[in-house]
Amino acid sequence: MIARGIALAVIAAGALGGCGDDLHPASQALFTARSGARLALQKYRYDDGTELAVSTEFYDGGLHTRCAAQPWRDGAVRCVPVADDAEYADAACTMPIGLGRSIAKPSYFVAPDSAAGGAVATRVFRAGAAAPPITAYYTLAGGACTGPIAVPAGLTSFFAVGDELDGGALVAFHDTEFAAGRIGVVIRETDDGLRVAAGLRDRQLGAACAATPEADGSVACEPAGAPAATLFGDPGCNQPVVAAAAAPPIARLAEPSGCASYHRVGAELPPPVYRRTGDACSPADAPAGGRMFAVGPAIDLPAIGRALEDAPGRRLQRVILDLGIDPGPGLGAGPGLDASPAADPLAARLRVFDDRLFDTVLGADCRPRSVRGVIRCIPVAITNATLVFAAGCTSPVLVAEVPQHACEPPAYALSNRPFTIRPVGDRAPGPLFRLDGATCTPYAGAPGNELRALGAPIDPAIFLGAIYYGERSL
Repeated sequence: MIARGIALAVIAAGALGGCGDDLHPASQALFTARSGARLALQKYRYDDGTELAVSTEFYDGGLHTRCAAQPWRDGAVRCVPVADDAEYADAACTMPIGLGRSIAKPSYFVAPDSAAGGAVATRVFRAGAAAPPITAYYTLAGGACTGPIAVPAGLTSFFAVGDELDGGALVAFHDTEFAAGRIGVVIRETDDGLRVAAGLRDRQLGAACAATPEADGSVACEPAGAPAATLFGDPGCNQPVVAAAAAPPIARLAEPSGCASYHRVGAELPPPVYRRTGDACSPADAPAGGRMFAVGPAIDLPAIGRALEDAPGRRLQRVILDLGIDPGPGLGAGPGLDASPAADPLAARLRVFDDRLFDTVLGADCRPRSVRGVIRCIPVAITNATLVFAAGCTSPVLVAEVPQHACEPPAYALSNRPFTIRPVGDRAPGPLFRLDGATCTPYAGAPGNELRALGAPIDPAIFLGAIYYGERSL
């Protein structure tokens, strides 16, 4: 029952409901992330003592820097320093230079291969001293040196690079899927002992999925990365189509409830195509260079139970996902793991922590976000403020433009210059206008949206603060 050193603790008794939040005793066993000898977990520690580990970033005690899982040029997934890019100042890609895009005092630079969208790392350099500016650079794409590429406006920091690190010495990850039903959990480990739950996977669809609230209050594992179907193949706007270079396996369709449904993709369809605007269905331009495919029947998604950790005295409660693993015929337990009840009755249920927390004061889910340089647990249901005007376009008004039906209606809106957080209220009184160049035109929101009034700015301190740290420091 142990694979790659994982003793995965699961619970057999006390099934959780699919709707709402049930309390779940903290003393019951859950999957537990842990640090390794070299790689340490990165965690958020909130002001009330609540801690939650992340699965995307770690602290490399050997290099004294944060790192993240990234494909390396040798095909392995390694913990590569979180760093700005190193590109090249010459057409042969022999003169690396660090581009200081986001880190004021860099320790490392990473050279990407841009043919894979920069996802593959090829070299890591220690950062050197400030270097003279350049106006263009060259980059690797599929192993070939390409360019020149103009340096983006506003990029003014350049650095020499020092010693190159041995990429093979970066810590490698090994992923194992633990599953005995439709939902699997990807467990990410290293040889030095680190382990963390890295995500969920819908084994029937063969796709990564994420726990997502539905219109009825339940939680489903929705496929990640499915393209949205926004066009229609008939003049009545009854046959949705998805535009793509090749037929995707799954398409996402927005429902009147504001939530989404997921569908198989059918045959390719020729133009014409149509777009729904309010209640009207009108011709639309076919996507340039794209193909269109019919959206087929809806897919039943796997349900996930949700519970809240029983943590007396704490404002934030960790969210527990009950994956409801129930082994069935033909569904194995994964390499080296036996999750059948006959082998171990404790393996009939599997529970892991979500990346959300529940704020008991605000009555809302939240996630960490930097606000004015402070990390706070900001509600998930938040949107951006929109600037409109009263009659004559002389008096600016901030509103929230929100869907008339939303799966998680936003309770707050953010604005910049100056930065504020405001509560979202009822429908904004009209009429309201927008400036189109020098023309003042009426504005009621995009089709399917409505403009909501915003309250006075609130103190960001109402959202609980946190520090982000590597476990080595405690």
